[in-house]
Amino acid sequence: MSSAKIDLAPYTGVTGKCATPVQQAVLLENSTISRAVYREGSVDHAIFDQAVVCQAETVEAIYSDFTPLDQPYTPGSRVFLEKIVNQVTDGLTSERDKAIALMDFCRDIPLVYGYETRSFSEGGGEIFHGGAEEEVIRKGSTMCNEVARVLGILAQIAGMPSRYIGHMLLIDYDNPRSGTGHGVNEIYVDGAWAYFDIRGRFYLKDDGSFASAWDLIRDPQIVTRQSEEVTSHHYKQMSHDHVIRFFADTSITIVANYLAADHAKYDYSFVYPSHVLIKEARERGRKLRITRHKDILPQPKLRVL
Repeated sequence: MSSAKIDLAPYTGVTGKCATPVQQAVLLENSTISRAVYREGSVDHAIFDQAVVCQAETVEAIYSDFTPLDQPYTPGSRVFLEKIVNQVTDGLTSERDKAIALMDFCRDIPLVYGYETRSFSEGGGEIFHGGAEEEVIRKGSTMCNEVARVLGILAQIAGMPSRYIGHMLLIDYDNPRSGTGHGVNEIYVDGAWAYFDIRGRFYLKDDGSFASAWDLIRDPQIVTRQSEEVTSHHYKQMSHDHVIRFFADTSITIVANYLAADHAKYDYSFVYPSHVLIKEARERGRKLRITRHKDILPQPKLRVL
């Protein structure tokens, strides 16, 4: 089966068709929150609108011709990013090593570019939301979906096709630390799609080849069967148990194409103030939970803002 033989439109966007009503509700709530942080029409808003749900009905299309492997980049058009790619991959010859090195660079963006020096009392955390990849790096972003954009474009500049992967989790609105999900990537390495998390995580299957997002959906325990060499790249604050939640029955994985060649068609404007926007966005999701999803998902006990 290929994407020419299945209509992906019903599985696309914030109301994309999911396997269960619970997953359908999770997709809508999480997408609503994520999109509300950004201006309508901006790049991070648009990615959620064009993403396809990755599940049994769509997987063959997603892993055949859904994403073009011809992802041209015009040298000289993104000089700052080119310099990063050249520095990070200097002396590396294999796609495998280049992809891991670029992942490690993105993992360290918040530390290298000064996020830790900004306090929330100073309007810190994220100075603003949005921005082109150059600006995402310079502000030291910790927003996973933004940093995933960076890794995807760096990979394309390095000559490796990439695409955006999003995980959406069942939110506990009574727990302010309960996340909505996580943004990562797949990079086309050695002839196959490989999962790369901007928190420094990739996974090898038992045969030594890279695991894809679909491999992890089918067998989440791959996450726990990794060598010390692999886990040495991990951002330590994210446990195995947390990662396995990305592939739970109540979670959703989405896939979207985001190409360097399409840069001119997107809006990369900034949105302020980020810490206020996140609270307001989460409240939109909570309202969906207590109205539209009151008979589907667990109900919050408190109104937390």
